[in-house]
Amino acid sequence: MEYMVFIMSFSMSIGLSIGFYLGILFKGELLYSTLLAILISGFIGFLVSLRFHLYTALEGMFSGLMASMMGAMITEMLNAQQAHSILFISLLLTITITMSCMIQFLSESFSAVIQRRFPLLLSIGVVIILTIFVTFPEHIPPTSSTEEQHKH
Repeated sequence: MEYMVFIMSFSMSIGLSIGFYLGILFKGELLYSTLLAILISGFIGFLVSLRFHLYTALEGMFSGLMASMMGAMITEMLNAQQAHSILFISLLLTITITMSCMIQFLSESFSAVIQRRFPLLLSIGVVIILTIFVTFPEHIPPTSSTEEQHKH
């Protein structure tokens, strides 16, 4: 049961990020972005969770599938600036959830190492998140020359 919660949160965050990314990439083509996001995130969720149990694999697949569908639909309704911002937030969420799941899974095998090095692992995670935050490019909307041409 514990693994199902971790797999659900992991595959939902991955699926949401994939859905946002493909929704931005295929802006205006909701069908293609949704189908591709469903295919990719369902496959990732199934493969990652297959090592635990078949029910967990189904949970991972359908969680990723549902989240990617929502991500693709949300970015279709937003403008480019808002879509890039929500993709950034989703990537931060994905990194945070992935790191917490890795620490949880590794704590079973390497509990002494995790306990001794937890401040180091936490600071590495914070540095990664801050690096992404600082280096994330700002979206500058292109100036449209067609608007200037129609002003007579």
